[in-house]
Amino acid sequence: MAFLDIKDLQVDYVTEDGVVHALNGVDLEVMEGETLGLVGETGAGKTTLAKCIMGLLPQRTGRIRSGEIYYDGKDLLKMSLKEMQKIRGAHIAMIFQDPMTSLNPVLTVGDQIAEAVQNHENCKRDEAMKRAEEMLELVGIPAERAGDYPHQFSGGMKQRVVIAIALACNPKFLIADEPTTALDVTIQAQVLEMMQDLKRKFHTSMLLITHDLGVVAQNCDRVAVIYAGEVVEYGGIFDVFKGMRHPYTKGLFSSIPQIQNEVTRLAPIPGMMPDPMDLPEGCKFCTRCQHATQRCREEHPQLVQVGEGHWARCFLCEQEGKVKE
Repeated sequence: MAFLDIKDLQVDYVTEDGVVHALNGVDLEVMEGETLGLVGETGAGKTTLAKCIMGLLPQRTGRIRSGEIYYDGKDLLKMSLKEMQKIRGAHIAMIFQDPMTSLNPVLTVGDQIAEAVQNHENCKRDEAMKRAEEMLELVGIPAERAGDYPHQFSGGMKQRVVIAIALACNPKFLIADEPTTALDVTIQAQVLEMMQDLKRKFHTSMLLITHDLGVVAQNCDRVAVIYAGEVVEYGGIFDVFKGMRHPYTKGLFSSIPQIQNEVTRLAPIPGMMPDPMDLPEGCKFCTRCQHATQRCREEHPQLVQVGEGHWARCFLCEQEGKVKE
């Protein structure tokens, strides 16, 4: 049984210009103790998916058309705000994309970690601060810096503080939304290695959202490729990276420069992602795919099994396996 099970999740944003179709029937499973990588271009729906799990979809514009998100046998989408507040932070925590804007500039980092602890655990302020100092030490920051403010830390140190806040209550499931985007390569490696160590220590399951395929290869057990709000391919890391079947996945890998090949130009995927307010009727990738046929423009492909635990959403794969129910 999946630790987190997302079924047919469809999400819209209602704006003055029209309805943005952000997620279009996403199905995903995260098993206990595993790290699932979620890969896709900017605007593909990765952060929207994370916000749905956390119950942080903007109330004014966000609309969940359909879907279920089961955690520990309970549908998160049917929970009240009060129930969700008990889950958020204590059971499911999130590392946000930009550490520069995730921290409160007028509170010390110790206070911000202690606040997370006091919100979910019945303890006094002194105990919460002690826990905050322990968490800082755990992420490689001296405990005496608990009284410092965010502006006194570098970008990499700020991200460590954000991770400390997320892990303060020992959550069972961690969502990392592009946790290394704002960091340089050296600090990226340190932060990712630290996250893996903490994940093993706390036995935490993780959804790692990124557009960096190298990060996925080093840190994930399985990967899901998302395009225009739907999963187009997912499976084990080795299966997808060595036996990719969807044209979009192949395009992503082709656009990465190979160190052994001497080239003068990169090979990008032609065209742009379709307007989420006006998506194609058939395959969402048909406007950029060199294999697209008239059928691709008119019919919507289903996920087809192309290997053990390996699925792809493409008519080219129909002869290879069964359609996902």
